[in-house]
Amino acid sequence: MNRNYRAQGRSTAHILQLFNKKANKPEVEEEKSLDSQESSEGSQSASSSQKNLTNVSNDDKINDSITYNVLIGKKSNKKHKTWDEDGILIVSGTKAVLKDPDGKFLGKLAVTAETATEGSILSMGGKEIQIIDRVSSNIPQKSEKKDVISEPPLKKLKTHNKFIPLSKTGKGLGGLLQNYEPLIMPRPNEEINWTEENCQIRDVSLDACLATVLRPHQRYGLVFLYKCIMGMNDPNYFGAILADEMGLGKTLQCVALTWTLLKQGPYGKAILKRVLVVAPSSLCGNWNNEFIRWLGIHRISPFVIEGKKKPKDFLKSPRASVMIISYEMFVRNFEEVNEIGFDLLICDEGHRLKNSELKSLKMLNQLTCRRRILLTGTPVQNDLQELYTLVDFVNPDILETSNFFRKHYENPIVASQKPDASEEVISLGQERAEELHEKTKVFILRRTNDLINKYLPSKHELVIFCRLTPEQNEIYTKVTDLLIERELLKTNVMPLAIITALKKICNHPNLFLIEKSNLIEELKTTDFCMEKSYESFNYSVKMNVVRALLRELKGTSENVVLVSYFTKTLDLLEKLCNSEGMSSCRLDGSTATTGRTKIVDKFNSKGNTTRVFLLSAKAGGVGLNLVGASRLVLFDSDWNPASDAQAMARIWRDGQKKSVYIYRLLTTGTIEEKIYQRQISKTSLSEAVVDANHLASLKLSTSELKDLFTLTTDTCSLTHDLMDCSCDKEDIENEDKENDVNLDDSRICQLDLQTNSEQPITINQLLRWKHYNYPVSEELLKELLMERVSECITFIFQNSSTEN
Repeated sequence: MNRNYRAQGRSTAHILQLFNKKANKPEVEEEKSLDSQESSEGSQSASSSQKNLTNVSNDDKINDSITYNVLIGKKSNKKHKTWDEDGILIVSGTKAVLKDPDGKFLGKLAVTAETATEGSILSMGGKEIQIIDRVSSNIPQKSEKKDVISEPPLKKLKTHNKFIPLSKTGKGLGGLLQNYEPLIMPRPNEEINWTEENCQIRDVSLDACLATVLRPHQRYGLVFLYKCIMGMNDPNYFGAILADEMGLGKTLQCVALTWTLLKQGPYGKAILKRVLVVAPSSLCGNWNNEFIRWLGIHRISPFVIEGKKKPKDFLKSPRASVMIISYEMFVRNFEEVNEIGFDLLICDEGHRLKNSELKSLKMLNQLTCRRRILLTGTPVQNDLQELYTLVDFVNPDILETSNFFRKHYENPIVASQKPDASEEVISLGQERAEELHEKTKVFILRRTNDLINKYLPSKHELVIFCRLTPEQNEIYTKVTDLLIERELLKTNVMPLAIITALKKICNHPNLFLIEKSNLIEELKTTDFCMEKSYESFNYSVKMNVVRALLRELKGTSENVVLVSYFTKTLDLLEKLCNSEGMSSCRLDGSTATTGRTKIVDKFNSKGNTTRVFLLSAKAGGVGLNLVGASRLVLFDSDWNPASDAQAMARIWRDGQKKSVYIYRLLTTGTIEEKIYQRQISKTSLSEAVVDANHLASLKLSTSELKDLFTLTTDTCSLTHDLMDCSCDKEDIENEDKENDVNLDDSRICQLDLQTNSEQPITINQLLRWKHYNYPVSEELLKELLMERVSECITFIFQNSSTEN
């Protein structure tokens, strides 16, 4: 029977944000915070007439083949599409082959580097295909770099396995245990007895080797997980969702829980015998390393399914109690895995299971294991129905049926977030949101990065608005004028080709002009001159900003990460680095999985001479630790705020020693700024949905992208204009300031300064950030290493987390 899957999010996102009440309290008490981010709504469709772009990127090499899991259905204009079957899409360059799960050929289609990505919707004849996730690269990628990447220093690896035995007195350990406090798990209620025999209840305590390294929030998280999977909150449910933000140590908390219950239990015997960890293929090695790092090879020997190691060999290894397997390998070897029998299932990057039609989710649900933990830094990305799918996976039927959930919770909550909602509708929506919050808070835990501020150096987040160059302005205007003239914007469907074209113009006009497309052919019929060369970096304002940053970095010991969603943009950035004499390394979709760890380790090593790390947001935006750099530039943005948040979190992590600067570059008044507005609006809506303590949210969705393709040139920041910020109204009676077009460059507007500074500052709370109008403070530009491009920068939002 077909099931409806919400392939595309709504025009205004209905994301869930839970448990934000006590996110900064590490004590073992009720913490309630669940932020959420929204996944890409820009579902993409490939036109069969779209030809290959010139200057083919690494992702488009003919000799490379990438396999994706996909869903297949009949072509329709329905908002909530119906998918009929699973499939496999094998992409090689600009060609793709569609097969069914058994390998039967179904057809061929044309793709591009932009359309062949997770979440995209492609067309083939009368069918539509949605790409769910990447399986693997069928052909190993060869690096084009001349430099051979060396193995990380052995000394660094040795430190991971260095363990100090715990003496009874705790003396002689160099102060390691000065702050050591034993951690004893809560005892079960006397009414609950999981054994047939009346055994005496015993204390379950965390091993000292782990208790000495766990931070307060991790100790709380461990206790929370323990209570959930032991059924202490509800004897009928044994699942949990740990939705901590990136960098809070979700893996370590699961390692501690796994080790504790493999050896102990409240009734004198171990609770767990075998544990299954399912993770993306790029993170399986990291899970293995984390077990060894914190416990040592003498304590535990995880069994990673890769190469010649098959699930059936797991039982042949007597010391192996933990199996680590990728989602793709799990699907391929489901029967073998299911026959083994596991007592605990841990799913990393669990938000990828939000699609109820996903084959891997269906198979995971067939496992007889009731104890389930889902880990995710971005728990809900599209809508509340996705939350239902994740919750129903860890605790089946706790929210009843999907139809009941939609009618009882989702519809009222969504209706209450509409701008024209009546007081009665708003009241009902808030009531249902609070009810949902109360029901799920006992097994969903979300903490923000504010908890680790005191362990990390200061972080400065900047949203920098840049004025288009005259060349960019001319081309952008020609394209938008053409759309209005051809009346292409009267349809409700936003054409992907147009959105992509405008984003490319914002990056560099040549990225748009070198491609062969119908839009280019249309432009040729106008008075626009196509013969002019636009290859110079000077034609892109964002390239000018990055170049200025690179030149200033030459006189420092700092390194930088440059992030983009386009491989061709990474190509240009690589050329820019070369022209400035800045050595660089690169990680994108063509980088072999086995080589990624070596690239990262080399960049983070003390002897590293590489100054710039070029990163594809799609290929490396999750799980990477790039503390070798202290500055990061998000060159372009995605429809999905969760993707942007993941990409920007690469450098402010454990191990970072320097103050961190994270720059998001946006071209003023363009589609980039309007995508950003949409992110802010959606995040604020999500916060207002469920968080019972959220008093106000920033709502920017009154016109929600109606002018998506209109270039606004008479503003320093259209986003700031829409905020109705008080800094636009202050001193309005002062005639001197009224008539002064050059506003005070050091003027700052920060609202609600008396609020608790420890409250999490998210993307939707820009009213609490510092606001710098044009001309921007020279002192700030000097700190940002951007004095050279002061005339290009029209506005800056700044938020800083300082060292404690």
